[in-house]
Amino acid sequence: MMYSRSKPLNFVNMAQLERQFDEWVKEEKELRFIIEFADSKEPIGIATLEQRDWSGVKTGHIGTYIAKKDLWGKGIGRQITVALLEMAFIQFNAERCEAGSAEYNGRAHKTLAACGFKKSGTYRKIHHVNGRRWDHFYFDLLRDEYLRGRMRLLKQTLGEKLEQYLNTNRIPEEN
Repeated sequence: MMYSRSKPLNFVNMAQLERQFDEWVKEEKELRFIIEFADSKEPIGIATLEQRDWSGVKTGHIGTYIAKKDLWGKGIGRQITVALLEMAFIQFNAERCEAGSAEYNGRAHKTLAACGFKKSGTYRKIHHVNGRRWDHFYFDLLRDEYLRGRMRLLKQTLGEKLEQYLNTNRIPEEN
């Protein structure tokens, strides 16, 4: 749980997490997803997209958590991040997207950088995990930055499924 992106989650057991998830789903400003394998429907984690408005600037705040440690480092976090970015920028027309994680979560930082995010700030010593205080790093990505690298990122992520995806998810023409 300490590697959930955005902030470390503190649940004692799966039942507690499931009860909290049910509460989160009731909130309308956040979209929360259970991530599962397409073929087996086995749940492997959660993802969030919160829609915010910062002084008239439409912003998506994203977060992911892969619960099974043996799945870490296999590119699944990147797939989830790209899916959330597509939702934020293509479906919700956000102007920027942001994410964050505790300083010890190097895999999350690497995933965010690979998806085009830039480190934009640090909250110092804000997390208390395993008897120690940790910094929290914030990352952001602007819409035009994402769109410039979108095709490369989608090709790396989707491979041979890219054309099928693009045929069903065209960007509306901008005026």
